[in-house]
Amino acid sequence: MEQNLLEIEKKASILISALPYIRDFAGRTIVIEYGCAEWLTGMEEQSLMKDIVLLKSVGMRPVVVHHTRMGLDKFRENKRIAKLLELCGRKAIGICGIDLETIEITLSHDYIPVIVPNDIDNETEPIDPLETAREIAVKTGAEKLICLNRFPGVFTDESRTAVHPLLTVAEVERLKAERGFPAELVHVIDQCISAVEQGVGRSHILDGRMEHVLPIELFSVDGAGTVIIRDMSRLYTHERDR
Repeated sequence: MEQNLLEIEKKASILISALPYIRDFAGRTIVIEYGCAEWLTGMEEQSLMKDIVLLKSVGMRPVVVHHTRMGLDKFRENKRIAKLLELCGRKAIGICGIDLETIEITLSHDYIPVIVPNDIDNETEPIDPLETAREIAVKTGAEKLICLNRFPGVFTDESRTAVHPLLTVAEVERLKAERGFPAELVHVIDQCISAVEQGVGRSHILDGRMEHVLPIELFSVDGAGTVIIRDMSRLYTHERDR
């Protein structure tokens, strides 16, 4: 009985500590670039979908932009991901291309938009989902661009044992110049910088393979990856008080 009470108290403490973040993000658009699907099992993918639905359930407005695994039909994959979200208890709908009017309509009707970068006119063209996610984040005035990939964030040093929890554009540009980041990570960083410089509140680089990486990043003090902001004026109130 005492052990059960301790577990309940721990869970309650976690919920209470998440309140400032839930308050800050309520009603905000969160664009999630789902770029980690190829590294997830079916169960891991379903767990991630539950976490996206959790964001929706606490008042955020998630938009999902997804990669398509090699050899799969882009539009069928779009419908599949929307169906996975619906199986978690929230309405979702697939959208082809950057159709801002349709995105806003679906958000206003309480759906989760699931976006494939291609539409029927360019279905065979290679379109980068991360660039699409960044463009949508900018054009919708999103609070966050979240990049789910295989990178845990920007490592603090070559030992790769820890990542920077938060960097300004100036700081991350300095690190890019000083260190030899992989080209794939540089591309992610550049899209994150472009997003915040064009008005998105902040960008997040997260390892999508980490269990519950979204709630850990968004609802805890330490987070799970690297946040990139334009400058220190973009800190949240509860971050300035730390």
